[in-house]
Amino acid sequence: MGLVHADLGTWAAVLWQSFGNTMLGYGAWGFLLARYPAATVSPWSLLVPVFGMAASAVLLGEALPIWKLTAAGLILTGLAITVIGPRLRGSLAQA
Repeated sequence: MGLVHADLGTWAAVLWQSFGNTMLGYGAWGFLLARYPAATVSPWSLLVPVFGMAASAVLLGEALPIWKLTAAGLILTGLAITVIGPRLRGSLAQA
């Protein structure tokens, strides 16, 4: 029933989700993995839900209750510890 009533905007969204996101996402992922080690690139995939929440708030006007902001903050904190922590430890050890 839904396919019968799908308009052009619906089909454009399906096309974007199936082709655009896939090609851009995997293209960027492959580009980065070809240039950097997987251990360097993979932690950044944790930002996917943060960008998803932010985009839905900006583009669709969805609410960002405190629990979502807290979750995003925890993700960003964990990512900062994971990415910056070893570098900071290495520079402190050299000093």
